[in-house]
Amino acid sequence: MAKKKKHPKHEEEAGEAWLLPYSDLMTLLLAVFIVLFAVSKVDAAKAAQISQEFRDSMMSEKMSSSQVQNQTQKSDKNFKTSGTAISQAEVEKYMGQYELKQLEDLKAEVDSKLKSEGMTTSVTTRIDMRGLVISLNNAVFFESGSAQIKTENEKTLIDVAATINTLDNFIRVEGHTDNVPMHSEAYPSNWELSSARATSVVRLFISNNVPPKKLVAVGYGEYRPVADNSTPEGRTKNRRIDIIVLSEKYNNLEKQLTQ
Repeated sequence: MAKKKKHPKHEEEAGEAWLLPYSDLMTLLLAVFIVLFAVSKVDAAKAAQISQEFRDSMMSEKMSSSQVQNQTQKSDKNFKTSGTAISQAEVEKYMGQYELKQLEDLKAEVDSKLKSEGMTTSVTTRIDMRGLVISLNNAVFFESGSAQIKTENEKTLIDVAATINTLDNFIRVEGHTDNVPMHSEAYPSNWELSSARATSVVRLFISNNVPPKKLVAVGYGEYRPVADNSTPEGRTKNRRIDIIVLSEKYNNLEKQLTQ
């Protein structure tokens, strides 16, 4: 009987086994790329959204700060020559009824203490956009050319400090002089004298439990007059210490400067 011939196996039959895992691998890679592409799109969208929100926030904060600073400059300009340049209606619009009422109540309390001590002619109070302004006559509280507070009038300042310390607002103490040149070894100009007087008031306040972080001392010399320096009466008004309980907007500006 004739033997059957054995047919050799075709080589391609063994080589076709790789096709199935290869196609699975390609499908898997395609799925991975699709997922990565989708994620990248989502992240890009989120990044764009976050970037826009950050820009909006920065612009809003910048505009808010700029508005406060512009208002500060406008207000300071208005009060450069007169303490009554702004009407009460404008102040109320600027502050709002609640804040204005709060400062009016504080003003009434300060006025009552000043009246009881017979200091109403030496200390005046008013409310403007900066807040409650308490103006002290330098001649009553300081000797000429000196930054030392007169001992007999310290009690008035201590009472004022205790009253205005009931609010959390910053308290700005400004020193002002007339335009008569100042020449001394201790104070070469009105800048030094006005700054030293403001600092003396601040130190007195601190020693009577007003937190230092609430206080600001500034010296303006003769450059922020409220009256005409060409007359004796005007020069007397310009020689003053202004203690200002800052309004909310000015208070926020001080907070920004201290952060």
